[in-house]
Amino acid sequence: MQFMKYARQLARNPLGIIALFISLIYGFASLLLNSAAETLTVAERWPLIGFIVVFPLLVLAVFYRLVTHHHGKLYAPGDYDKDRSFMRTLSPAEQEQRLTREVQESLGESDWQQGGAGAEAQESTAAEDSGQAVDDADVAQLLSPQDRADEKTPLSRAEHLDHHRHQVTRLKDAVLRQMQESSTAGGGGGSASGAMTRHVRVGETDACFDALLEGESAPFTFIEVKVLKNYARAQTVLQSLLYEALLADRTLEANFRLIVVVVLTEDSSPDMTRERLEQEWHQRIRQCPVAIELRFMSPASLKA
Repeated sequence: MQFMKYARQLARNPLGIIALFISLIYGFASLLLNSAAETLTVAERWPLIGFIVVFPLLVLAVFYRLVTHHHGKLYAPGDYDKDRSFMRTLSPAEQEQRLTREVQESLGESDWQQGGAGAEAQESTAAEDSGQAVDDADVAQLLSPQDRADEKTPLSRAEHLDHHRHQVTRLKDAVLRQMQESSTAGGGGGSASGAMTRHVRVGETDACFDALLEGESAPFTFIEVKVLKNYARAQTVLQSLLYEALLADRTLEANFRLIVVVVLTEDSSPDMTRERLEQEWHQRIRQCPVAIELRFMSPASLKA
């Protein structure tokens, strides 16, 4: 009965189930070797002895892999307290993926989906269909001057994307630095110490934010910076942001507050003015049941 009590406790999360499974297998193997050692032949003993010796080493290797690469999946949601230990920092690969998506959203579909990668994909498909391997020197000889001029188009678009990526990163850093200084000076409200954690995910959910202010425990104050150059995907950006805010608010049991800073670099959309964009965002956020503070800024108001 005592064993069943411990088994029920271990079975509450994946880590406990793994431990229970390992204990049962190793226990049965040891019990079999201990009770039947005298009746087993030499040929029968060696596989059992080898298993008992090798099994702990295999378990160690598997646990090392789990802990270093999949540690977030070893715990049940009930194992977490709704405090800062429930947050985790995004990995560099996750940060890069998130930044790429934000750059695409900032430029709008017309700026990044056409040309560039699409043209390169079409050229690659055509080359594969021809079944011929053509090197750069052959291409340079075959192309006309006009073709060489067109060849630079994907490169210029790639440079454009790279330039905007640096601009988004620079503006985000400037906003977060300014808010950190404001929080240190006591102008951010609450009892924030001025320190902040960058690139935070709430548990294992899809809710990710640019920063979490330190020193505040009720509610947790997150900061999300959105840089918009083209307004074509502004409503999609807002909808995704509200979804992540609702997800984080539910996960943290309403102990959640979000400051959204929108940096408008250009008014380049013919069907959406800056005033209309601000009005619609304010209206949508007022309808959201989550505590969200919305601020609009221009690059000129930020420190370089």
